[in-house]
Amino acid sequence: MEYSEKEVMLQKYAEANRKLSLAQEQLAIANQKLKEYEEKAQKAEKASKMKSLFLANMSHEIRTPLNAIEGFSRVLVETDSQDDRMKFFEIIESNNNRLMSLVNEILDLSRVEAGEITMKKSSTDLNQLCDSIKNLFKFRCPETVKLSWKKPNMAVTFNTDANRITQVFSNLISNALKHTSAGSITYGYRMLDEGSNIEFFVQDTGTGIAPEDLQHIFNTYVSRDAETNNNGYGLGLALCKIIVEKLGGKIYVESKLGEGSLFHFVLPFEGTIGGIAPARNTTTSNVRTIRVSGRPDDKNKKTILVAEDEDSNYELVKIVLHKRYRLIRAHNGIEAVTMNEEEHPDLILMDIRMPEMNGLDATRIIKEIDTDTPVIALSAYAFEENIRDAKDAGCDEFMAKPFKVENLIEIVGKYLD
Repeated sequence: MEYSEKEVMLQKYAEANRKLSLAQEQLAIANQKLKEYEEKAQKAEKASKMKSLFLANMSHEIRTPLNAIEGFSRVLVETDSQDDRMKFFEIIESNNNRLMSLVNEILDLSRVEAGEITMKKSSTDLNQLCDSIKNLFKFRCPETVKLSWKKPNMAVTFNTDANRITQVFSNLISNALKHTSAGSITYGYRMLDEGSNIEFFVQDTGTGIAPEDLQHIFNTYVSRDAETNNNGYGLGLALCKIIVEKLGGKIYVESKLGEGSLFHFVLPFEGTIGGIAPARNTTTSNVRTIRVSGRPDDKNKKTILVAEDEDSNYELVKIVLHKRYRLIRAHNGIEAVTMNEEEHPDLILMDIRMPEMNGLDATRIIKEIDTDTPVIALSAYAFEENIRDAKDAGCDEFMAKPFKVENLIEIVGKYLD
C-alpha cells in the first residue's frame, strides 16, 4: 500500500514537473515574442521619427535649387549681356542637375528595401565624370571650402553605371559639405591591386564622426547627427552602400572627431588605363551641342513623327530638332497610327501616356504594318517595368523624361544620320 501511494505521488510530481516545464517554455516563448514586439515597436518609432526628419530636410533640399532655377530663369530673360546669360544658364543647369539627382534619390526609396535598383553599365571616362561633378558643385561650395579632385596621370575608362557613380559621389560630397564649414574637400579615384580594383574617395577636413556612430553610419534613417541637428547623414549614405554593393564593391569610412572624414569605396575594375581616347560621357553637357546650321524649310530633310499630347513637350522637341529634320505631330495614338500610314516617316518619337490610344498600343499597330521604321519611346514613366513594356510593344529605344537635349539629338542621329 505504501509503495502504491509513493508511486502515485511520484507520478503526480512528474506530471507537475512536466506542466511546470511546459509553462516555463510557453513563458519563454511569450517573453521572446514580447521582446521582439518591443524591438519592432522601437524600430518603427525610430524609423517614423527619422522619416519625418528626412522629409523635412528634403523639403529644404528641393526648395533650394528650385529657388535658384526660378530666380535666375527670370533674370536670364531680362539680361542683355551674353556673358551674364551664359553664367546664369550655368547656375540654372547646375541647380537643375542637383534637383534631378535629388528626385532620383527619392524615387530610389521605393526600390531600396525590395532590392530592385538596377545597374546599367557603359564605357565611362572617369576624368570627364569627375569634371562634371566639379561643375555640379561649383555653386554649392561656400568660399571657405575648397573643392578639388586629384586627377591621375593616365586617363581611365571604366565599364560601370556612370549615373550611379555620380550619385554616390554627389551624396558623399553633399554629406562632407554639411560637416565642413571651412577647409577642403578632396575627391577622386586611384587604381589598386595592379589594376584589378579601383578605389573612389571623398575626404574632408570637417567635424568628423563620433566612434559610436561609425558602425551605424550607413543604416537607413539611422543618424544621431540627424536627430540632434536636422542636418545629418540622412538617406544618402544608406543609398551609397546599396549602390556600391550592387556594383560588386564595398564602402568604408574612417574618421576622427575634429579632424575630418574619409569615405572610400572599392569596385572590381573593368575597363582601360591610359593610351585610349576618352569615351563620350553623357553625364556632362554642352549647350553648344544643340546648335546647328540649316533651314527649317529644307525639303530634303528626313521626317520625324512626334506623337505628343502636351504642347510644351512638343515645343521642346521642335526647338531642338526642327532645323535638322522635318517634324509632323500627332496628338494621340490614333493620329500616330494614321499619320504613319499617310506620311511614312523615317522615325517616330512616341509618348506613352496619351488620350484616345496610348503609345504602347499605337506602337504595336505600327510595328505590325511596318517593322522597319524605328520608334523611340519618350516617357515620364521610367521604371524598369515601363522600359520593359515599351520594348515588348516594339519600341527600339527608350528615353526618360526629362531628357537632355544633346542625348535626344544623339539617339535620333543614331538612326537617321
